[in-house]
Amino acid sequence: MPEGLCCRASGELDAAAAAPLNDRIFAALGETTRYLFFDFSRVDDLEAGGAGLLVALQKRMRARGGDLVLVGLRPRQRRFLDTCGFRGFFSSALDLESAVEYILGIKRDIFPIAAVCPACSTPLGIDGPGRSRCRACGAVLASMADGSVELG
Repeated sequence: MPEGLCCRASGELDAAAAAPLNDRIFAALGETTRYLFFDFSRVDDLEAGGAGLLVALQKRMRARGGDLVLVGLRPRQRRFLDTCGFRGFFSSALDLESAVEYILGIKRDIFPIAAVCPACSTPLGIDGPGRSRCRACGAVLASMADGSVELG
């Protein structure tokens, strides 16, 4: 994607990591980058300093008429951002391919999906986003629009 840049951070995304990472991303953005894909596949932990970095990046990308897309967020990281009051503030996708399709406006039907219960690993068939219960352990499940399944 010519107007896109993918950032693949690793380790902890905290205040100590945020400043140098912000500098590297700012230098790499150039003049034409409108979409920043932030890959969480190797991010172990997200803390308040990292959330602040994401907010700053989102504001920067929106000022350019683009978007920041969080790719591969783990359920714990998503819950942290939701708890901080950022539900709906960030765009997110399961993987980079889905993120690019989202930006390009390509609609993809992902349901029904086969998943496993995060509590007991029982195979599940999920017809659409929403809340349900695992038939084996009774855990309350939340199926997200992007196909991820979380407890809650």
